[in-house]
Amino acid sequence: MIEPDVVKPSEPKIGDYRILTKIGQGGIAEIYKAIQESLQREVAIKILSPQYAHDSEIVKRFARESLLIAKLNHPNIVQVFDRGVQGGRYYFVMEYVDGTDFKAVMHNANIDLKIKIEMIVQVCKALDFAHKNGVVHRDIKPANILVDSQGNAKVADFGIAQLRNKKTDLEVTSSDLIMGTVAYMSPEQKFSSANVSKATDIFAIGVILYEICAGRKPEGRFRLPSEINSRVPQALDQIILTCLAENPADRFPTAGLLKDALLNAFSGEIYNSGMAETTIAGVESFMGKCQFLDTIKEDRYGSTYLVENKETRKLYIIKKRKSGDEGLKEARILSSLRHKNIIPVLGAGGDVTKAVIVTDYAPGGSLADRLVRAYSWHEAMDIMVPIAEGLQFAHKNNIIHGDLRPSNVLFEQDDTVRVTDFGMPPHYTAPKNWFAPPEKKLTKQGDIYSTGVILFMLLANKTPQHDRRGNPCLGELESKIPHQIQTILMRMLQIQPAKRYQALEEMLVEYSKFLESLDKPVVKASPAPKPPAKKVSNSILIIMIIGAIVFGVILGILWQVIAK
Repeated sequence: MIEPDVVKPSEPKIGDYRILTKIGQGGIAEIYKAIQESLQREVAIKILSPQYAHDSEIVKRFARESLLIAKLNHPNIVQVFDRGVQGGRYYFVMEYVDGTDFKAVMHNANIDLKIKIEMIVQVCKALDFAHKNGVVHRDIKPANILVDSQGNAKVADFGIAQLRNKKTDLEVTSSDLIMGTVAYMSPEQKFSSANVSKATDIFAIGVILYEICAGRKPEGRFRLPSEINSRVPQALDQIILTCLAENPADRFPTAGLLKDALLNAFSGEIYNSGMAETTIAGVESFMGKCQFLDTIKEDRYGSTYLVENKETRKLYIIKKRKSGDEGLKEARILSSLRHKNIIPVLGAGGDVTKAVIVTDYAPGGSLADRLVRAYSWHEAMDIMVPIAEGLQFAHKNNIIHGDLRPSNVLFEQDDTVRVTDFGMPPHYTAPKNWFAPPEKKLTKQGDIYSTGVILFMLLANKTPQHDRRGNPCLGELESKIPHQIQTILMRMLQIQPAKRYQALEEMLVEYSKFLESLDKPVVKASPAPKPPAKKVSNSILIIMIIGAIVFGVILGILWQVIAK
């Protein structure tokens, strides 16, 4: 077991990490700033306190959850790099955030209210990402929101927050970080930790929002924030009340919808947001009815904005490309077509110098946000079938996607799957584009290959590999998924296009037949029928009767002779 003097000069190391100084103390763990010597980077190390090292439930959950949290790769989540155990003490290593926590920011009068709300918007993005991957934080509070030197908010303590100690009471004790912090707990969490859900995190955000606006926590029958602080928009009052609803079902159903509501409360006119130059024939009338909410993405290729129609209050996505007309032809065709599994295109305009495409907004995020775990074949195919149906519709209308990847597969609020960004050029920054077909051609078979890669990632939680003959290596999937699903996967991932399905419709038919075979009831063999009794003819019956009579007469005569 690591003794408390682990941070003394005599032994200032844990594995590859050289301890520099203690930077925090929680109810169940100490936090240290350290240097990872192999990479020469600053990190933070959280070490569980000795009294929890022998709690088998906490240790099991720690190991399981740390693996999951390490995959929550999001710009607004403190990244977990490593985990381990030394001397009986469990620890995990995360990125070191050079800055402060939101507790200091929240009470700083020199920081504008809108800037504070923008940080909470970033927190909502982090929570929405985590919730979509089945992770609930359970202990959202200002101290667990770190703010770096550039003003970016990062949510910390996802790993520890997953642990629960059923033996302790719900109060601020040594179990505080495990059970949560009372001041930010939802009513159902105070009653039982078994009731924790994503609505619990949303309630905590409501408490923080109230505290930002009113300077105090909501207690008892609290006043509206705008009654305490005249700078608070009344729209924010309703958002906070919704977050703080007693019944979890009455709160925002997702952190993503809460984020959208906050953006709307502080929205600015679209032409005051740096988008005034986005006036292109075909979309100007639409643009004039919208107001800017958020910049979703911005890079050297262009920008993606979230806007709201001022009349209908509906949200839309505006994608602006700085140069090139890739995707413009496909968008113009799709603007006159509709399919349930393709994101609706409302308008498209531009030329080779710039282009603008307007689409519906899908509040459920992208598939890239959900690839943290492996899916069962049922779950994977529930996502794959709508993708294939959307692509098949596009292919029949002579539209090739050309850059299908998880980030281009979106979800509606009800989890309806929709494909987007047809014809857009690849903007892949990784060393290898795993989703691109080997032949590097824009064809239907290329889209089929990309679809197969996505299916493989859903099932295996990793990218596929091929053997020397060009066949995909299924590995452990051979023992985990039905043979028919293996066959589908093998055909989609063939290196040679001619060996793949020639149309996604073929795959859909094959899968449909497989499902039908599962639904067919098992027919039990009926017992062999008994052979029918042989019928006796009338003539034989008469002979038998006459024979019986004659036999009776003879017996009678013999009986009389014997009697004499």
